[in-house]
Amino acid sequence: MSGPFFLGIDLGGTRIKAGICDGKARPIDHASIPTDADHGPEETMNRMAELGRRLMGARKAAACGIGVPGPLDLDRRMILRATNLKGWIKVRVPSGMKRRLGMPVIMENDANCAAFGEYQAGSPCDCLVLYTLGTGIGGGIVIHGKLWVGASGAAGELGHMTLDPRGPKCGCGQRGCIEAMASATAVARAYGLPAHEAFAALRRGDPRAKRVIDDACDKLGMAVANMIHVLHPDRIVLAGGMAAAGKPLFDRVRASVRKRVFPVCLEKIRIEPGRLGGDAGWIGAALWAREKLT
Repeated sequence: MSGPFFLGIDLGGTRIKAGICDGKARPIDHASIPTDADHGPEETMNRMAELGRRLMGARKAAACGIGVPGPLDLDRRMILRATNLKGWIKVRVPSGMKRRLGMPVIMENDANCAAFGEYQAGSPCDCLVLYTLGTGIGGGIVIHGKLWVGASGAAGELGHMTLDPRGPKCGCGQRGCIEAMASATAVARAYGLPAHEAFAALRRGDPRAKRVIDDACDKLGMAVANMIHVLHPDRIVLAGGMAAAGKPLFDRVRASVRKRVFPVCLEKIRIEPGRLGGDAGWIGAALWAREKLT
């Protein structure tokens, strides 16, 4: 494959994923390493840069995109605070990585990167909304090919839409957020075992697992229905670890949505799994760098 090439990095709490793709979004190579976040931002950026250089080899990348957790400043020059990364407060990632890699570096929220990657990977649409279902619930919104980040740059915090002000307390400090009621953590807390075990028990006919999963999926469907009423997106993508449950989750979420949205309004809306799996973050970061610099 000929260039230009783009480097994408997905900085997670436990692993750093990175890869190279060409200008037509075709992945060329990828790898991952432990984050080892306890060593602090400077050492972690050293590790990201070393992984990127190893993947590039003799290739010359036009730019690097980095997806990071947590809120960012509007200009995307620093992470304001990454709660799952020790010492990551007001860290200037783009300038630090540009110095290490010698190329332009574009930073964006990790869920936004995943949303942009899924938008590029799927069939054409005007609006895509992505929910990442895992330990928490994140999200991203793409409208007419552009990430929607809002007035302060923090749009897409879909996990913190309130469904029940008297509901369980969320890690954000509020009560009744969708994250506190429908994430893998919420399912595990209600069932007493990890979410994937709850879904396995559901397939065996466990009535308690069914009650827990029915409730979580109904709450998730409620949030999706609210989003449909606001944006009417063409595609709603459910990604992340819990989405790997497949049909049992998607059937329940779609049924919940149908209870709350007029059928005529659902005719052109698809609720579907992600197409990029665990690579969505780094691919989306690379493609967002391409978008911003070309």
